[in-house]
Amino acid sequence: MMRVEYDRVVFVKHLLRPISTPRLERADGWAVRLEDQWFWFSTLEPASTFGRSGRKSIQVRNWDLVRAVTEARFDDELHREVFTLYVLDERGAARRALEDRELMRRERDEPDIRSSHWNP
Repeated sequence: MMRVEYDRVVFVKHLLRPISTPRLERADGWAVRLEDQWFWFSTLEPASTFGRSGRKSIQVRNWDLVRAVTEARFDDELHREVFTLYVLDERGAARRALEDRELMRRERDEPDIRSSHWNP
């Protein structure tokens, strides 16, 4: 269900629940926005690390880290999967977590392999 570009990014007050059916896959996690591009992570530690790294680029002037749900749904009219990112409308609140050195230590010392969606 990995997707770099979303068909829609929707800001919500409450996140939808995770679900897995043949036509709908939804998972909760964290989203990082670097400029206008969104990236979804299943756990906070890699999202935080990615956000910290990305903001150091000269090309990144605006960024954010928020709770989010990623969704892939088959659309009968389009005859394809539609990818939506639901972002909890609390921009800035999660960025305080970036100051937590414990997150960085956990990502360095105890990486969660479940956060990896790369398939060789």
